[in-house]
Amino acid sequence: MKCTWVSGLLVCAVMVVGAAVRADDGMPKITMKDGRFDPPELVVPADTAVQLQVTNADQAAIEFESFELHRERVIQPGQTITVYLPGLKAGRYPFFDDFHKTAEGAIVAR
Repeated sequence: MKCTWVSGLLVCAVMVVGAAVRADDGMPKITMKDGRFDPPELVVPADTAVQLQVTNADQAAIEFESFELHRERVIQPGQTITVYLPGLKAGRYPFFDDFHKTAEGAIVAR
């Protein structure tokens, strides 16, 4: 079926919006709740930039910190932040809550 310029433009616009929604739905997420990270280990593709959402569902501020990832962010109760990560080489990248020292986790790039 041959599309006209106008209908082709409309179809493209719908595809772009749909792709943006799907990309956001697939964003890796970590939640701090009851003094623990959930999930405690998150697998991401190696050598691919990632936007990681971190939510603090606890009643006190936390500090998402990782020496290996060179990231340190304070997250207030109820707040969600986005942590931008470059393409990581294959490996394990630990993170922790620097304010409470009990919550630990890791991002694993494969």
